[in-house]
Amino acid sequence: MLIALRATHDNLGLDGLERVTRGSVQLDEQLAALNEGHPEQPLTGWVCLATCNRLEIYADVDLFHDAIDLVTRAVHHTSGLPREEVARMLVVDAGIISARHMYEVAAGMNSQVLGEAEITGQVRASFTNALAAGHTTTLLNDLFQGALRTAKQVTSKTKVGAAGRSSVAVALDSAHLFRTELEGRDALLIGTGAMARVASAELHLRGVGSLHVFSPSGRAEQFADSHGALPVAPENLEATLAKATVVIAASGGGTHSIDAPMLARALEQRATSEDLVMLDLALHSDIEPAAATLPGVRVIPLESIRAGESGHGEITRARELIDTGVVRFEERQQIRAVDPAVSALRRSVKEMIVLEVDEVRRTSGEAAAEQVQRSLGRVYNKFLHSPMVRAQELAKTGQAHQFLEAVHTIFGVDVSGTLSVDGTGAPSEPTAPTTDGLERPPMTVATMENMRRELDATQAAEARQAAQSTTQGDQYV
Repeated sequence: MLIALRATHDNLGLDGLERVTRGSVQLDEQLAALNEGHPEQPLTGWVCLATCNRLEIYADVDLFHDAIDLVTRAVHHTSGLPREEVARMLVVDAGIISARHMYEVAAGMNSQVLGEAEITGQVRASFTNALAAGHTTTLLNDLFQGALRTAKQVTSKTKVGAAGRSSVAVALDSAHLFRTELEGRDALLIGTGAMARVASAELHLRGVGSLHVFSPSGRAEQFADSHGALPVAPENLEATLAKATVVIAASGGGTHSIDAPMLARALEQRATSEDLVMLDLALHSDIEPAAATLPGVRVIPLESIRAGESGHGEITRARELIDTGVVRFEERQQIRAVDPAVSALRRSVKEMIVLEVDEVRRTSGEAAAEQVQRSLGRVYNKFLHSPMVRAQELAKTGQAHQFLEAVHTIFGVDVSGTLSVDGTGAPSEPTAPTTDGLERPPMTVATMENMRRELDATQAAEARQAAQSTTQGDQYV
């Protein structure tokens, strides 16, 4: 089953999101450790997506409630927040609702900047990392590959995507509101990560004169060599600030690279009366809050960035592409429900062919056996073609169980990996992992856990009442 737990700028705001995402670089490792230490290992696979606007964990799970508890505890450990607080922050949903959300995220439809370019790359990187770590499953592979394909279509077929509006681009547009011109001017970039790479490209595109880069982690020289920039040493940061027209702070390292005293000294050294525009694009701000109050400074925070207007028709077209992608994903999962039965049927027929060929080899020799094997191979392909096509047709319409029942009943093929057989020998519904099942609307983990406790209490009370009624009835027998 597919589930997703997430915290985003929409439901928490950036302050709350910053708190819950601290330590998220250790989240994948924490999930692996907790899952391995759990007696049931409820997570079959997972992908973690952590950006400046969201923390999302997509998981393929066997045990729904155990999996939610495990992910919640993992975020509790990495963020340092109490588990109860994390449970109030994380929103959980499942099935096709989770899938649709992933498709919308990958296409930039849930971003602060509609259709932003960075998020698709971040989704791809998260999936690639999970794939390399061996943490994905067939379900998650289908989900992320399908979402990335659809995101590419949104980019190429609509103006929402074709604009490729990054949050950096929108922020730099905002800088123009303060009459800040970049052509031929100095710019200072804080950070060397994904956001910084996008910022570097955008600044060069706008004709910036000199681009200076400072890295709190010491990677400025390496970044500068490959991005047409000048590295800034810590002791030169103040002087570089004094010369800059615009500062893009995008490291998100959790420390304030620019504090108020440093900025005040830099402002005194400036040779212009123009305000210094600072774009604070990191979730964990690089700029001390007090610095924003200094005269001569204009700070554009991350939460102030919004999308430019896109035509309603373009947004509608983008959502139609997403709808199509989600439907195809769902159909693919329904088809996968019959895969074990298809494999079992193929295996059964092949075993019969092997036995027949061996018998011919024993009685008539190798030449005759090879001829029979070729003939039966042709029969095998023709015999199975129609059932395979029909299986996919039934699966796409949600009727996979009809094919599974037929395979079990007519051929007597063992499909235990797909069907469970009750005491009467009748096959039940397919249990292969799909997105079907729990299609509940999004709610917080805390709300879900409270509902479960209330349900358990109600059922326990009803059981006690039933037991008391039975006891009282026995007294009159």
